[in-house]
Amino acid sequence: MKLTPGEQKIQGNFLPGVITRDGFLGSDSRHIHDIVLEDARTLERMGLSPGDIADRLQFFLDEGKKGLESPVSSGAFTVQVEWHKGALPCPFGESGLHQKIMARLCSKRTGQCIRFSQLNIHLIRKHGFFEGKGSPLRLDPQELAVFLKG
Repeated sequence: MKLTPGEQKIQGNFLPGVITRDGFLGSDSRHIHDIVLEDARTLERMGLSPGDIADRLQFFLDEGKKGLESPVSSGAFTVQVEWHKGALPCPFGESGLHQKIMARLCSKRTGQCIRFSQLNIHLIRKHGFFEGKGSPLRLDPQELAVFLKG
C-alpha cells in the first residue's frame, strides 16, 4: 500500500526520536492501521470498545491525581501519578497537547502493575491505538482488559 505524503508524515511521527525518545511502535513493523485493526478485533471478541478501556484508565488517572504523587487506594488497585514537565502532541497529527502525566496502577490481589500516560488514554479512546508490540508503553488490549477487571 503506497502512502500519501500526509500518511508518510503521520507514520513518521510514531518513530523513535520524533515525538518521544522510544517512539510508539517498539519492534512492531506493521503499519499503524494494521496494529489498530488487530487490537480492535481483540477487544470486539471480548465485548469491549476502546472507549470502555479508556474510561477505566481515565478513572484511575483521576483517582491517582488526588494523591498528589503519593499512592492512592482505589478498590482492588493502588495508583500513583507523576507529573513531568512538558506536553506531547498526538502522533496522529491532531492539534493540541497532552500533559506528561504517568500513572502506575497495581493490583492489590496479584501485585501486577502497569504504566500508562495521559497520552495513552487519548490514543486508545480516539484512535484505538494501544502502541506497537515491544513499545515501552504498549498496553496489550487483552491483557489490559483482564487486568482491569481486578
